[in-house]
Amino acid sequence: MTETMLFLVLGFGAGAIYGILALGLVLKYRAAGVVDFAHGAVAMMCAFQFVSLRDDGDFTFPWPVLPHTLHISDTGVPLPTSIAWTLIFSALLGALLYYVVYRPLQRSTPLTKVCASVGVMLYLQATAVLNYGTSGRSTAPVLPSSTITIAGVPIPTDRLWLSALVVLLALVLAYVYRRTLFGLRTRAGAESDVGSAVMGLSSTRIAMQNWILATVLAGVSGILLSPISNLDPTSYTLFIVPALCVALLAGFRSFIGTALAGLALGMAQSQIVHILSSHQNLPQQGISEGIPFLVILVIMTWRGRSLIPRGELADPDYPKVGRPSAPFKTALLTLIAGSVVLMLLHGSLKAAFMTSIIWTCLALSLVVLTGFVGQVSLAQLSFAGFSGFIVARVSADLGINFPLSLLIASVAAVPLGLLIGLPALRVRGVNLAIVTLAAGSALDVLLFNNAKFSGGDSGLTVPTPTFMGFNLGIASGPDYPRTIFGVLILAIVIGVGVVVARLRNSSTGRMLLAVRSNERAAAASGINVPRAKLLAFGISSFIAGLGGVLLAYQQGSVSASSFGVFQSLGLLAIAYVAGIGRISGAVVAGLLLSGAGLMVSAFDKYLGLGIYQAVIAGIALTLTAIQNPNGIATPIPSGKSPANALERWGHWLVGRGGHTAVAGESQPVTSRQDAA
Repeated sequence: MTETMLFLVLGFGAGAIYGILALGLVLKYRAAGVVDFAHGAVAMMCAFQFVSLRDDGDFTFPWPVLPHTLHISDTGVPLPTSIAWTLIFSALLGALLYYVVYRPLQRSTPLTKVCASVGVMLYLQATAVLNYGTSGRSTAPVLPSSTITIAGVPIPTDRLWLSALVVLLALVLAYVYRRTLFGLRTRAGAESDVGSAVMGLSSTRIAMQNWILATVLAGVSGILLSPISNLDPTSYTLFIVPALCVALLAGFRSFIGTALAGLALGMAQSQIVHILSSHQNLPQQGISEGIPFLVILVIMTWRGRSLIPRGELADPDYPKVGRPSAPFKTALLTLIAGSVVLMLLHGSLKAAFMTSIIWTCLALSLVVLTGFVGQVSLAQLSFAGFSGFIVARVSADLGINFPLSLLIASVAAVPLGLLIGLPALRVRGVNLAIVTLAAGSALDVLLFNNAKFSGGDSGLTVPTPTFMGFNLGIASGPDYPRTIFGVLILAIVIGVGVVVARLRNSSTGRMLLAVRSNERAAAASGINVPRAKLLAFGISSFIAGLGGVLLAYQQGSVSASSFGVFQSLGLLAIAYVAGIGRISGAVVAGLLLSGAGLMVSAFDKYLGLGIYQAVIAGIALTLTAIQNPNGIATPIPSGKSPANALERWGHWLVGRGGHTAVAGESQPVTSRQDAA
């Protein structure tokens, strides 16, 4: 009993931080209608600012390359002054981000807002890596850290202070937003932008004020977390997952409910750690970290549209979807051109081109899911990683070789994609982004970092693909990278592109677009919306799984570091920048891939821009979301193609009738007899 109470109290620390972060998320959503996925990264930047001031005496500006450090003291800044300067920094950062990024997105789609916030997150994380490094930092306690004994249980006082602080903040916010004129105006703006404008209120000014307050709360959480958790750019950024879980438990409405939900989640995680430590026969890794995903999955499946609706000033426009013309001719020309490029390139640039080909396949999975159906997925690399580990297991444990192992591993991602896509039957947009982000994080800790599944830090070896005695692998002795492997993956990815093109040109593709445009109108026209969504998730997860297998063949091994949740965020970023509604956008995304794509590798080799790739990607994603949601890829001329087996399967699965209302076109839906 004593240990149980101690672990419950220890959970107050993490729970209070979750609660404070979630209070900021609730504020931002209620005021501006944005679920800010960069909120954890903002807290991380504020925490680094605090530690840098307190320990090093340096004030650091949130940009790289240019002079960004102002040295104040050789002995560090006193604690009260460090806290004050950090909170001022938080307020200014919040005002800057709202004015530059989120204010222009007031009339944008949830997808655009999600992508913009992901761009901000990538930028802040990359900037923190450049300015502060990747090694963890810590600082002295901020709150009193003595120990008191209650009923024979030693209780750390800092945990009690943290829990009291989050409850106090929640009570103050609840009073302000219920009893003051400022709170009344904020609620009016949240209910209807049009209504607040009619009343003479500036919803933009109100939203900015709330955004600044929410960012200050993120700064408070960063200050309080820095002494009790190792400070590094990755772990702090991922605190957004439990914070989103807490905000969802409170319905993005109640401040007091948010604080209590945060404390409850922290205590639950701490108690599970206690239980697992007492039962060594149970799985010891990832269980407590996976709780937020399970909670989010249950909430989204049970409550459906849990976020409060807000009034908008205009109907949003989704990114436009291209219509491929002559896909077979284009595929043949692409195969010839790609093969020539593979023969002309050598060394690292040839390997980078192969990487671009594979990531084009992964980007195509987002074209189907996000471009065609408007479903935001932040877990595509999780599907890819699952298939990558499966192909290693199938080859090593069952002795199944290429190409059957490739097919089995790719299909294995489909049930996982359908499982994660189940909440999409009731939600879409930002709600679904929350689910998939939590799912990707849960798969990281439960599967990819589980040594029994992934082989631990060393990972798993993937056998070289061979067919009829011919070595099709990327390496053969000193010969690396081999052109034959590049031609193999090029042919496979081009085949995927043809399938996606024919899907887009079919009436099944028009049905998917109808679901993206207006789910109610699509259902009224006879389309089975749930089946359409699951169809898209199934196809998308298969394509992502195929890309993961090809990536495993290229690397020769698979490990958790290759398929983390941040890789999924980077994939969404570059696919959105390139043009998430077009096959040509997927090609551009593959070439622009940060870290290993052909164009970026060439810029790094000849211009030395390698260390700034993630910063550039974050800025490019944010600017694209604001200025050109359609992406940089050139639109593809419209064309027609005959029905095929995929179309007939989609017709049978989805069901049809009447006419589809698709943004930008009005297409009659043919009969079942015509499909046959």
